Amino acid sequence: MSVPAALPSTEFQFPAWNNLYQIRDFVRNVQELSAACDGRTWELERLDLNTWRSPREPCPNLEVRYAVYADEESPFSSALDVDHAFLNFAVLLFYLPRERGRSLRVRFLLPAGWKVATPLEEEEGELSAPDYDALVDSPAEAGHFQEYSYTQELEVSAPRAKTVPSGAGKKVAEYQVIVHADPQDYPANRLLASLQKITAVETALMRDVPFSRYTFIFHFPRQGGGGGMEHRNGTAISVSASQVRSDWESVEAVAAHEFFHLWNVKRIRPQTLEPIDYVRGNDTRDLWFAEGVTSTFGELALLRAGLVTRGRFYARLAAEIRALENRPARYFQSAELAGREAWLEKYPDYHRPGRSISYYNKGALLGFLLDLAIRHASRNQSSLDDVMRRLNEDFARQGRFFALADLRAIIAQLAPSYTGLDAFLRDAVQGTCDLDYDTALGYAGLRLVRETHSLLALEFSAVKNFDGTIQVTDVEPRGNAQQAGLAVGDILLKMNGKSLYELPGFFLPALRPGQKVKLQVRRWGRTVGIEYALGTKQQTTCRLEELPNPSPEQLQVREGWLKGETTKAEVTASP
Repeated sequence: MSVPAALPSTEFQFPAWNNLYQIRDFVRNVQELSAACDGRTWELERLDLNTWRSPREPCPNLEVRYAVYADEESPFSSALDVDHAFLNFAVLLFYLPRERGRSLRVRFLLPAGWKVATPLEEEEGELSAPDYDALVDSPAEAGHFQEYSYTQELEVSAPRAKTVPSGAGKKVAEYQVIVHADPQDYPANRLLASLQKITAVETALMRDVPFSRYTFIFHFPRQGGGGGMEHRNGTAISVSASQVRSDWESVEAVAAHEFFHLWNVKRIRPQTLEPIDYVRGNDTRDLWFAEGVTSTFGELALLRAGLVTRGRFYARLAAEIRALENRPARYFQSAELAGREAWLEKYPDYHRPGRSISYYNKGALLGFLLDLAIRHASRNQSSLDDVMRRLNEDFARQGRFFALADLRAIIAQLAPSYTGLDAFLRDAVQGTCDLDYDTALGYAGLRLVRETHSLLALEFSAVKNFDGTIQVTDVEPRGNAQQAGLAVGDILLKMNGKSLYELPGFFLPALRPGQKVKLQVRRWGRTVGIEYALGTKQQTTCRLEELPNPSPEQLQVREGWLKGETTKAEVTASP
C-alpha cells in the first residue's frame, strides 16, 4: 500500500466487519507487516487490535507491505488458489481512518492467462475507486471464468426533487455475468434467461437504473456453497452444483433478492447504517426492512417475471408463515430486535427456535402484509411498490438516509385511510404480537388454512461445534428427554450404541414413536447414560387458498398485488 504525501502520525486500520452483520476480525489473517518511508524502514506503532500509526513526521512516499491469508470460499470472504481468486477488499486491504475519502487505485499482478472482473472502473491498466467505501463495495473475481453479457433498455422516471438533475428518458443498462464453475455444472442459457427476466421486472418496478454496468459473480462449487452478498453495482452469489441441478428456483430466488438490494440497502439506506463503522459495526434496528422487505420484493419479482406460478408463490408464502410460527422466540424477540441482535448470528446456539427469529423471514412477511394493507386502504391506488419508489426518489437519489418516521410519513401520504398504520408499526414491527394474516390476506380474497399433523420428536435440539462435537442446545420442557435427565450443554457421544458424527435428527427416519433411545453424553468430564422413549409433537402446516367468490374490491387488491399494478383514481370534471 503506497501513501503519497503521508501526514505525520498517519493511522492505518483494518476492518473488523463488512458484508455480514457480525464482527469477524479480518485482522486475524494479516501477517508480516512492515513499512518504509522513501526506502527507509519505519516502525509502526500498534494502537489497538486493528490500528497502527506511523512516526510523527511527514513522508513523501510511505509504503506498507503485508501478507493476508485468504482461504475462505464464500461470497462474504476471500480465497486464492491455483484455480481462481475471489476478493472482498475489506478482508484484504488497510484503509486510512482519518482520510477515508481519498481516492484509490488497485493494480493486479495476474498469473499468465488469468483475467479479472469487477464492478470497479479501469483506468490505464488499474482499477480506480473514489474512496475506500466504494472500493470495498466492489468485489473482484480473477482466473479462468466464463463471462456473459446482455443489455436492457428502460424508460426511467425523473426524480420528484427539482434539486436533482433529471434522469428521465430511456436508459440502456449493461449486465456482466461472471461464473466460476465447471460449465457442465450449470445451464448457461437458462441462467441468462432467468437473470434477464429478474432485472427487467425489478428495474421496471423501481423505474430506475442507477448504474451503467451491473456485475453478477456466480460460484457453483462441487462442494460447499451457499449465500449471496449485495454490492452497490453488483453481487456475488454461491450455490452448490448439486443444488443448481435439483433446485433451480433457489438460484433465481437469491438472484432476485440480491439484485433488489441495488436499491434497498445499497441506495435506500437507513440512517442507522451510516456512516459505516468498519471496527465496531453499526447498531441498527432496521434490518427487518433492509433485508426482510428485500425478500418481499424478491418473491414478488419471481412471480411477476413468470419464474414461479401463482400457486407456487402462495406455497412459498405459506412456508414463510409456518417458519415464523415454529419459532417460540417470536413471543419475546421483535423484528426490530432481531435485526439489532444480528451481530450474534455467528454463535450456533443463537439460532435455536427458542432464542431467535429471522429478520429476513418476519421482515418479508411484514412487507407482504404492509403491501396488502396499503392497497386495501387506498383502494389499490397505492402500494408498497410506490413506497419504495418514493424512498428512492426522496432519499436515495438525493443522498439522504431515512428513518422509521420517514417511512411512516410516506405510507401515510400514499394511503391516508390506513388508520391501523401506527398500531402495525408498534405491534408487528416493534412488538411481538402475532401477525394478523387473516385480515391482511382477506383484503385480497385469500385465506390461510392450517392443518395439524403428529410427528416423531427427539424432544431436544443440538448443534455441531467447530471441533466436531455435537452439543445439546435446547431440551423440550417436561418432555421424556428432560425427565430422563438430558440437559442443555451435554455433549452427545453415542446414540443407540453408535458413535455420533452427525446431528441426531439424521437418524429420525429409522425410528418410530415409543421406541427407546439410549444416549451416552459427556457432562462436566463425566460420561452419563440417558434412556427415554421417543414421543411425538404436533406440527402445523399452512396453505393459502383463494376465496371462491371474492368481492370486486378483494379481486382488485389481489390482482394488483400479484401483478404489481395499481388503479389510479379517475378524475372527472363537473359542469
